[in-house]
Amino acid sequence: MIAFHPRTLVFAAASFVLACGQAQAESSYPNRPIKLIVPYAAGGTVDVFARVISPGLEEKLKQPIVVENVPGAGGAIGVNKGVKSPADGYTIVMGIVSDVVLAPLTESAVTYTYKDLEAIGPLGTSGLAVVANPSIGINSFSSLITYAKANPGKLSYGATGAGSLPAVAMESLKRRTGIDIEFIPYTSASKIALDLMGGHLDIALSGLPALLEPIKSGKMMAIGVMSKERDIGSPEIGSAGETPELGGMDFYFWTGLFAPKGTAPAIVSKINEAFAEVLQEEDVRIRFKDYGVKISEPMTPAQFADFVAKSNADWEAVIKSQ
Repeated sequence: MIAFHPRTLVFAAASFVLACGQAQAESSYPNRPIKLIVPYAAGGTVDVFARVISPGLEEKLKQPIVVENVPGAGGAIGVNKGVKSPADGYTIVMGIVSDVVLAPLTESAVTYTYKDLEAIGPLGTSGLAVVANPSIGINSFSSLITYAKANPGKLSYGATGAGSLPAVAMESLKRRTGIDIEFIPYTSASKIALDLMGGHLDIALSGLPALLEPIKSGKMMAIGVMSKERDIGSPEIGSAGETPELGGMDFYFWTGLFAPKGTAPAIVSKINEAFAEVLQEEDVRIRFKDYGVKISEPMTPAQFADFVAKSNADWEAVIKSQ
């Protein structure tokens, strides 16, 4: 007969109780509101996306989705808050390429990496727009380059954070064309828009969806989108890829949902399935198309994790080459 030390029995019993408790928590998930961190200010592109999907997620998961805007440092403050949140499924993050991949690669103050997040699923890709104050008279990439070359150092542009996709894209354009435009970093896209319309800023780069209304009302002039192809929602706006001076340039946003590292696979899968179902709803697809969002094909969490890892490797190579 095998004898067990009392401490061994206590440890085994405690482990069993813990495992049972975790399994029960996963099976009953969710049983309270879920916080969705948006690492940008209200009214920006990512905030708009979060509020489009939240009602559908609430319906699928049967719990309120509470959007919490945590702006600053080009999205890094919000993502960092998500990284440090309990890995229980009650805090998720809407992340984009800027804050999940680029910020850790370009900003020494950022202490997390994409590996500190559990990938849940992709939303899609969307346009990075360049706009101007209408008084300058710039309405295309070619006219921007011509004006900047004739007036070196006179123009200024705003973007959220030095390591953000808008800033990286514009600095790439400056290097490629040899133009000199002063960079002014901002904490929020909404403040950039206000300063541009108020005449305190010449050029701005931000997600196109949040800029559509001021473009349509004439308060901003669209220069173009920084991708190879034109935006699916606003095909009248030109693209960098079709501009001779910028041949092959292709910058765009990808967006997805993430959870803190260590969140149970069963919980991640449940959110993934609900999210994928929401993105197939006709009214949601129509709204995103109007915003110029190309909704991704459904991916498992593992497939989305591979996508993010590849994006990180691609951007790391780009940054090292500069």
